[in-house]
Amino acid sequence: MNTSRAWAIAMVLSALCAGVAMTAAAQDFPARPVRLVSIFAAGSSTDVNARFAAQKLGEQLGQPVVVENNGGAGGLLAMRSVARTQPPGYTLLYTTNGLVGNLYVYKEPGYRLEDYTIVGPVGLSAYGMMVHSTVPVKNLAELIAYAKANPGRLNFGTVGPTAGSSILPERLMLAAGIDMVGVPFKGGDPAGAALLAGDIQVYFATFGTTRSRIRTGKVRGLAVSSEQRSPLLPDLPTFRELGYPTMALGVWNAIFVPSAASRTAVQKLQEAMTKVNATADMKAQLERMEFESWPGTLDQFTAYIKAEGTAIGEDIKRLKIPMQD
Repeated sequence: MNTSRAWAIAMVLSALCAGVAMTAAAQDFPARPVRLVSIFAAGSSTDVNARFAAQKLGEQLGQPVVVENNGGAGGLLAMRSVARTQPPGYTLLYTTNGLVGNLYVYKEPGYRLEDYTIVGPVGLSAYGMMVHSTVPVKNLAELIAYAKANPGRLNFGTVGPTAGSSILPERLMLAAGIDMVGVPFKGGDPAGAALLAGDIQVYFATFGTTRSRIRTGKVRGLAVSSEQRSPLLPDLPTFRELGYPTMALGVWNAIFVPSAASRTAVQKLQEAMTKVNATADMKAQLERMEFESWPGTLDQFTAYIKAEGTAIGEDIKRLKIPMQD
């Protein structure tokens, strides 16, 4: 056998062995701990959900799922980095609506929606609008009147250009013809603390956070962004009730895996997360943190988040939110 032919055979055998090894590795997934990168601040209600889901997911997978927090730039840094991690499948992303919304607001987001595959949803919520107790208003109508009489005097907290805390005040300013000033924060907890301290006067937060802040007596709730009144905040009217239908907006949390992961890894992750969401423990955890469970299938959830992303994209154009570098 001549040297060139022997070399060619060796290369073919090497490729076949590599393919067998890769297939075996995929079948054995996960062979080591999995990392879950959360875009939320440590200690927040969403982070608590992320850690609970990670624990339960690890129990199903037979390997620990370790949570890391990376909330920089409204989660954009995490979304970029997780999409490129190697080997794909061993690093997951815990995120929210911004995964889709960032594609519309950043000139170069650094990832595509196709770069991610859904593992499973982890709760739904909506937003409550709060004002600091020093603001001399008791309801939304009075706030709008106050804002019109004092343009630019009210500050609101934001945690990223596509977050509800940013989109909803922009929608309100456009619908009501008022002027407020946005103040950026790295996460919901810093923004909530600033509201309690009176450093900002207006903030939109998920229901659980809204209710806990109202209980302090330092802030009051004015309205909620859900389609119907929430049993968590039954005394707060919806924006739709008050004549502002464009203020309806929900928020979801979910786990994603880079689409480059093997089909076996994706299937195992999805099956494990489906089992987690079906447990009484997970449902009780979401209820404790004042989130709701997703009632449909993964395909329906994928369609839902794409529709939410399109709505946010329309917001960005209509509200003339500047593109970010």
